[in-house]
Amino acid sequence: MNYFGWFIAMIKINNKNKFLVQRLLDASSGFFLSLIFLFLKRKKRIIFNSTVNTDFTFNSKYLFLNHKKNLEEQGYEVKFVINDIEKQVKLTEKYGDYFISSKGIKDKCYILNAACWIMSTMDPPVGGCFLNKNRFVLQLGHGTPIKNIGLMDGSASWLKRAYYKLMTTNISYYLSPSDYFSKYIGQAFGVAQNQIIVLPQPRLESMQTCQSNFINQYRYSNKTRLFLYSPTWRPYEDVKLFPFGDYSPETVEKKLVENDIVIFIRLHPKFEGDITPYLNSRIINLDSNQAEDITEYLDQFDVLLTDYSSIYCDFAMLGKPVGFIPYDIKLYEKSVGFSFDYKQVTWGDEVNSLEGLFKVGEENKPKERASKLNTMPASQIIDKFISRELNRIRLTR
Repeated sequence: MNYFGWFIAMIKINNKNKFLVQRLLDASSGFFLSLIFLFLKRKKRIIFNSTVNTDFTFNSKYLFLNHKKNLEEQGYEVKFVINDIEKQVKLTEKYGDYFISSKGIKDKCYILNAACWIMSTMDPPVGGCFLNKNRFVLQLGHGTPIKNIGLMDGSASWLKRAYYKLMTTNISYYLSPSDYFSKYIGQAFGVAQNQIIVLPQPRLESMQTCQSNFINQYRYSNKTRLFLYSPTWRPYEDVKLFPFGDYSPETVEKKLVENDIVIFIRLHPKFEGDITPYLNSRIINLDSNQAEDITEYLDQFDVLLTDYSSIYCDFAMLGKPVGFIPYDIKLYEKSVGFSFDYKQVTWGDEVNSLEGLFKVGEENKPKERASKLNTMPASQIIDKFISRELNRIRLTR
C-alpha cells in the first residue's frame, strides 16, 4: 500500500468526515502555485464557489445571482466555480457563460489572479495559505449556526480541526447572520471579532422568488397544507424519521388524507438515504434531484418540521409555524453541541407524537424571535460592504 492509500485507510469515511479527503486534496493541489501569486496585483475579477467546488448552493449562489449585475456594472468580471462538468453545462445554458473549472493549471492561475473570492464554506476555489493577501475573501457561511460549527463542533476530528485552522489564514471576513451570533462565529473559527461582519444572509433575498411545479402539484385544494420535514444529519447514525410511538405506516396515510396534509421529506443533500419505506401518496421525497437548494422554494410550504437544522431560521423570516422534533437531543448535544441553549433559540411545544404533528399551527409561529436569528434582507448593505472592500485591493491596469 502506498503512503496515500495508507493515509486514506487511516481516515474512517463516515458522516463525520465524508468530504474531508476531497477537501485535503483540493487544499494541497494549488498550494505551491498559490505562493507565486501572493504578492502580485489582482485583476478586476470576482470568483464565487460553494461546497468543494462542485455545488451551486447556499449563500454564494444567491449573492451571485442577485448581485452579479451590480458587480458587472462596476467593471468586475464575475465567475462561479463548478467542477462538475455536466452541472456546469446545464448552468451555462440557464444563466450564461459564468461557470468555470478550478482543475487545470490555467484555471487555477485565472482564479488566483482575481481580486475577490466569495465562498459559502471554508473551501477556497484554489487551495493554499494566506490567500487573503491583496485579495478580499468573504466567507458567507451556509446557515445560522444553531448547532456547533468549525472548531466548536464536538464531533470534528483533529484532522478536520487542523484543516479549519489552515483555511482561516485565507479569510478576510466571516458573515454573521445577526448580532446574536457574532461572538460565537469568532470563537467557532478561532479569529478576532474584527473579522466578523454582521450582514443579512444573501439567501434570504430569494425565499419568495421561485415556484416548483413538482411541489405545487400536491396542493390539491386551497385547504391543503404542505409540510416540509427537513431534519439535519447526525455524525453518529442516520436520522430517524417520524420517531413517534404512535407512528405506523398503515395509519399515517389515512390521517394525512383526513387532515388534508402533504409532507415533503427533505434530508440533508449530502447525506440522503433510502426513505422508500416512509413514502406514500401523502409523503413525498423532495431530494436534491428535485431541488438542489431548497431556499428559493421555502415560501411554498405552510409548515416546517425539523430538529436542529438551521433551515428553520430562514423559514422563520416568513412568519410561518415551525414544529421541532428533537428526539435525540441529549445524544446530539454530547456529540455535536449547540451554539446556545436549544430552548433559547426555539419556540413552541416539542412535537413528540404523530398527533402532535397534526396540531402544529398558529402557536408555533416564531413571532419576535425571528429577528434574533437573522438580519432582515437588505441587498444595498451587502453591495456597499463589498464595494468598500474591493476598493482596497491593488489592481493591475
